[in-house]
Amino acid sequence: MNYTAKITKEKDGGYSVSFPDLDGCFTQGDTLEEALDRAREAMELTLEDVFDGEALPVNKTRANESKGLYRVEVDPELAIALQVAAARGKVPQTTIAKKMGMTKQAYQRLESRKANLSVKMLKRIAESMGKRLEIQFV
Repeated sequence: MNYTAKITKEKDGGYSVSFPDLDGCFTQGDTLEEALDRAREAMELTLEDVFDGEALPVNKTRANESKGLYRVEVDPELAIALQVAAARGKVPQTTIAKKMGMTKQAYQRLESRKANLSVKMLKRIAESMGKRLEIQFV
């Protein structure tokens, strides 16, 4: 999972960063490397805060470094947690927890980037949501 950051060199020094496909996600850095590091942090914070349980925005903007458009990867553990929450959609966590035979608190931990979910657990989560699990390497 990735999003494209638009990085612009400022006339007075430093770099500004925005994400065309993530509303309200901005940051800056003194160097290009720092701008890219901060871009990843800002992107992940935006995704964690704004899109919890909602459909994730589609990355429509294609990376092209010669035009200042950089591909920024989402941490895989966060990507899994976000995709589990997005798959749940507006269904309350308590509903899914009951279907899985666990407490709401136990289920909430499954939507955390620290969950370290096995394929078996991901399959169980998907089935409780009436979905199927697909895994791919890109």
